[in-house]
Amino acid sequence: MNRRKRLSKEDRKIQICDAARALFIEKGFENTTMKDIKEKTGMSIGGVYYHYDNIYDILNDVIMSADDIKNKIFFEIKDEHSNMNIEDLIALSCIEFLFDSSEYSSLYVHLLMAMKDNEKLKTLYDDRKEKAKKEFLDLLIKLKAEEYYFFSNDDFIDFFNITKIGNYYLKDKNTLDDRKKMYLKFIKAYVNNQKAQLNERSLK
Repeated sequence: MNRRKRLSKEDRKIQICDAARALFIEKGFENTTMKDIKEKTGMSIGGVYYHYDNIYDILNDVIMSADDIKNKIFFEIKDEHSNMNIEDLIALSCIEFLFDSSEYSSLYVHLLMAMKDNEKLKTLYDDRKEKAKKEFLDLLIKLKAEEYYFFSNDDFIDFFNITKIGNYYLKDKNTLDDRKKMYLKFIKAYVNNQKAQLNERSLK
């Protein structure tokens, strides 16, 4: 008699997050319930609640998984362009993040659109943003490039988010390369402006 292999706690949470991610994209955060996730995973409702107290706890872990994808993209670019300076490396990574078409990218856009009418989602986003800023600073320290912390300024994040939403809904592959070049120019102009401001402050 075959017995189903018992999943570890970590594997079970991955199973729940994978099911939730698909449901969030299909139905939206506000329309997804713990019962939906229970049916998608084939688990009991008690099993789902054993691992997560609510939808927002699941969403938090799903977003953390998306951050892992972003880090993976960054280091893939770093390995591919080993001679590229850190400024251009970060700028190119931003472009790749902007035009990423994975499920996690769709999920991020859904979150940005939904949080304007949902205070809990806004709080979750703000908490995750602050953690991401700290992780980015840790990365810059490791790369000995702390002077580029301005990439985590709120004005740059706002530019990134607005552009991300626009790219998601446009989805015009015919203009993809032109848009990438245009946004890379915007980012480089932002970098030059920030560096000029830093130089001005250092002279005072």
